[in-house]
Amino acid sequence: MLVEPPSEEDETTYLLKSETNKKHLLKALENVEKGNLFFVNLDEYEKTAFESQTYKIE
Repeated sequence: MLVEPPSEEDETTYLLKSETNKKHLLKALENVEKGNLFFVNLDEYEKTAFESQTYKIE
């Protein structure tokens, strides 16, 4: 079992270290402030995602 030591750094600080992630987070905040939101029914998404996968059992 892999156990990571506790970190003093929160997820936001970690993500802001990458310029790509920083741009994505700032754009997401901008969208929230503007009310540009959409809601996803996770139960329906999960159902669709798993139904579209095919598995080959040998």
